Amino acid sequence: MGDRKVVSANERIPALKEQRKKRANRRLIISLITIFLLIGLVVYLQSPLSDIQTINVEGIVTGEEDEVTAQSGLEQGDNIWAADLRGAEERISENLPHVLEASVSRSFPSTVHIAITEQERIAYMEEDETYIPVFANGEQSPDQGLDQLPGDAPVVYGWNDESRLETLLSEMEKLTDGVVNRISEVHPLDESHEGLRLYMNDGIEVETTVDQFAEYMSGYPSVAEEIDPEDSGVLHMKMRPYFESSSTPDEDEDEDSDEENG
Repeated sequence: MGDRKVVSANERIPALKEQRKKRANRRLIISLITIFLLIGLVVYLQSPLSDIQTINVEGIVTGEEDEVTAQSGLEQGDNIWAADLRGAEERISENLPHVLEASVSRSFPSTVHIAITEQERIAYMEEDETYIPVFANGEQSPDQGLDQLPGDAPVVYGWNDESRLETLLSEMEKLTDGVVNRISEVHPLDESHEGLRLYMNDGIEVETTVDQFAEYMSGYPSVAEEIDPEDSGVLHMKMRPYFESSSTPDEDEDEDSDEENG
């Protein structure tokens, strides 16, 4: 057998002691770091450093950022970690009719972010030359009324029947944006609010009904293409669309003779 080096116990003891000492030092360092971190955390939580310093609101179009902040119930100076973010989301969504969804989050060290998703504005109600937005949930928001004529949704004039308005809005939601965006004004034809007169952005005047509004108006783009833009009259969009010209036969003859003479 070859010679093997034999290490005595006395020679191994110093090495073992050194290893134990190093492990003890590591444990001590880790413990000290942990203690200092905990102390720092306690100091941070108890100091103004953990207070809300900034509240950012994103995604708001219809209302005001201050209004969203007020409804959230969050204020600068509140402890950022004690703030009820879920409650803030619920308060914003419940109290602001134009808000579909609110998301509130923290950003270290002292910022709160509020992200807003708004309800779609599908119409405006005209009241005393003020245009009040009407949202997809049927809610109106007088506080967000506009003084200038809006161009992003149809304007409803002279309407005072809430139940028929709900029906109309429900029907409008069934239509594509391509049709709704062509509607400029909506007027009731009678007190029952069943018949409608529409003024379209392409200059055509339309008569239709609240009931089956979506079904009747869905074919408008193709029907409108067949109408002579120089011919005045009313397009009846019902089960069988037809155009009722307001031009008299004499006017038509005069126009034809002018064309021949020209």
